[in-house]
Amino acid sequence: MLLLNNDDVAGLLTIEDCVAAIEDAYKELGAGRAAQYPREGRMDLSAPSPGLELKRRFTWGAMAGVYPKAGMFALRMKLDIHYQVEDAAGNRTAEKYSTQPGTYCGLVILASTLNAEPLAIMPDGIIQHLRVGATAGMAARYLARTDSHVLGVIGSGGMARTYAQAYHHVLPIERVQVYSLTPANREAYAAEMAQKLGIEVVAVDSAEAAARGADIVADCTDSMTPIFQGDGWAVPGMHITTYGANRIGREVVERADLVVRHFQGNVSVQVGEDPEEREQWLRRNPPSIGFDQMPLLVDVVAGNIPGRTGDGQVTCFYNVVGSGITFPAVGARLYALARERGVGSEIPTSWFLQDIRD
Repeated sequence: MLLLNNDDVAGLLTIEDCVAAIEDAYKELGAGRAAQYPREGRMDLSAPSPGLELKRRFTWGAMAGVYPKAGMFALRMKLDIHYQVEDAAGNRTAEKYSTQPGTYCGLVILASTLNAEPLAIMPDGIIQHLRVGATAGMAARYLARTDSHVLGVIGSGGMARTYAQAYHHVLPIERVQVYSLTPANREAYAAEMAQKLGIEVVAVDSAEAAARGADIVADCTDSMTPIFQGDGWAVPGMHITTYGANRIGREVVERADLVVRHFQGNVSVQVGEDPEEREQWLRRNPPSIGFDQMPLLVDVVAGNIPGRTGDGQVTCFYNVVGSGITFPAVGARLYALARERGVGSEIPTSWFLQDIRD
């Protein structure tokens, strides 16, 4: 069995690999030849956690997928302490850690569908960023204008990097406009991505400036309040994508001609949540749109419903809540490359086997 680390994954997988693998897996899923669990996308188990942070909770999250075409099963799981941070203006962001701030615990386990052999285990950091960015890029093939040249990015973290790489791979992107709250972070992003992509990348001083003149706008933040909002933001021909459920204002969604969601939601079991407090939160933060009314990306990729049908349309992709099928798709490519190039540490498969039947 292979033990891989984030450096191994980063050295093996490319965004091009991930876009191709995920698009094929979606076609298999749409045809009923692949599956994920839960069908809604993700499952969470949550409980109160003692501590001083606002809304602090322990959460176990997981998703799984089986991709028979590649003979691969994958389980992704993570362990987090979730909490919220509020600034002086009342804006809240979602934060998390495992053990202590700055460290995280997420694991991906790969197994063969041929004999149920455990094949590999790895942290999920790099593979998570790659597969989310690649999904957004793959979606843009169906939802964005084919002549999209300008990308507006809101956020400057890992997702913002893989999103830009994916869009640049699938579309003729020539310029990126990036905004994040911290000037140093957006300047560093601009310098790094200009060198990596070989195109113009400029840091701007507001989210609205990042969106101005953009053909595609990508929200890659951890904000808990709408960032992309206002009647003038969404213009004909624009494609908008977000990594969070409530980060696009209602007026923008209502302006869109087509709104597509990744999957339907998450299966959540929560201990110790105050129902009245939850109801009050929902009243203060109504969803931008009824998610259950959105068509799913898998149906667009499978050809069951049309994607963009005109250059003047405004399209929107909610890249939430996740997809179990993407992990065996990307994992199959990763495992093949690791074996081919002799990357990773071998650990005894016998550690994971036993002669006791459950």
